Amino acid sequence: MAEVSAGKRSYLAMLLSIIIPGLGQIYLRRQAVGFLLFLGFISALGLIYINSLPVKSWQDLTRIDRIESISEVQQSEEKTEADSTPENTPPQNERSYHLYTFEDKLLFRMRPEFQRDLADGKNVSESLWEVFQGHRVLLSKNATLLTKKEDSQWLINDSYQTYAVKKEGEGLDVYAVKKLMFRPSWKFKISGLIQLVIFWVYAIFDGWLGRRGFNKRAFRKKLKETQERHEAEARGEVDDQ
Repeated sequence: MAEVSAGKRSYLAMLLSIIIPGLGQIYLRRQAVGFLLFLGFISALGLIYINSLPVKSWQDLTRIDRIESISEVQQSEEKTEADSTPENTPPQNERSYHLYTFEDKLLFRMRPEFQRDLADGKNVSESLWEVFQGHRVLLSKNATLLTKKEDSQWLINDSYQTYAVKKEGEGLDVYAVKKLMFRPSWKFKISGLIQLVIFWVYAIFDGWLGRRGFNKRAFRKKLKETQERHEAEARGEVDDQ
């Protein structure tokens, strides 16, 4: 572990830490501390950003009431649409984001003639809807079609549930697909703001203290000069003899 020596107050290091937390510590030759402070500051910014989505301006990064108001609007919309929405249809207005898709088990197989319905457009046809219902899989009227690979793979997106259709031999296999979703939370956003303030204030105060790290270059230079001086003194003693 590098030795740290107390020094004079360093206003330059404090200024550098105000600009970028950790930069003042790097200036004071404490690279490890500077890197950790910068990493903590950046991770706090990332936590604030992803829990502020969608971000349309810098004000979205600092507002907490916006998240709460969106949640209230969503709850009221879900309540008003509850009577007209199918029982198994998840809410459409959740502020969530798709991260990754996992293919799950095979549900059933369709006849190859239904490929025409998959290639027709973006909306699920009545015949496809009936086929899914016949296998006890309920699709909402808002379900959409997406061609993943021409004439061989399709996706049916129905709110939070997705179904993959693959052409296998003489039939069309239907798979249930699970989505890894992320939903921003005002609690994580507040924790990110607290983390950001802590790392920033500590970096500024620590830079102002002016505690300096071990200067290896200066130490090696001084050690070399000391060795050369001792060697010169030893040569002088030999010459005198």
